[in-house]
Amino acid sequence: MDQAGPATALVFNLKRDSPFSFKCQVCSVCCSNKAIRLGPYEALRLARSLKISTTELYRIYAEEGGTVLRNKPDGSCIFLNSRGCGVHPDRPLVCRLFPLGQISDGQGADKFGLMPLHPDCLGLVDTDGTVGSYLESQGAAAYFQYDRVYSALYKRIREKLAGLQAADPEEDGRGAFAPGGLLSRWLDIDAAAAAYGLPHKSEKPQDLSELIRLHIRAMEDRIGRL
Repeated sequence: MDQAGPATALVFNLKRDSPFSFKCQVCSVCCSNKAIRLGPYEALRLARSLKISTTELYRIYAEEGGTVLRNKPDGSCIFLNSRGCGVHPDRPLVCRLFPLGQISDGQGADKFGLMPLHPDCLGLVDTDGTVGSYLESQGAAAYFQYDRVYSALYKRIREKLAGLQAADPEEDGRGAFAPGGLLSRWLDIDAAAAAYGLPHKSEKPQDLSELIRLHIRAMEDRIGRL
């Protein structure tokens, strides 16, 4: 058992069946001075948790084009309060993975690495489980699923825009994907849904997976019409 974790740099040498467990002690040391990345699904989960639209979520709580959560002036996460994480049931994937980092190889297989813990972190690293069981306990499956879906979609967008630029250097063809307040306004699921005439969040609550399915369909339609 280890409270400090390894002192070496992050090495992605763990698989889902590798021995691993982590017991959080809610010390909140890991909730400061971090750049917490934010994908569309994560933004939607947080917005619904806070009972606001994704448009408001990005405006109030995000920066760097809507891709990163803001920190408070003292460096702590904008959602950290005196009791810990104020949005814990809907926290982003990077928070669920901690203290693990994750990458995917060229074949789409996930690899994991154990981050060196801050000296003041009280979390307990052990081997009485597996990486897979830890991910399951953290509810990470849906986050991995939608990360793969949106990553594939963004790859298509980049390829489409690159092709348009190559055909006509004077025309970037971006339309709805052009950078603005957000890296792209189509990161904003509620705004994209409204623009595409999809049900608005203020109507009767709907399953998030259905809204995401419609959002992706809208984006694919836009890509096809570029």
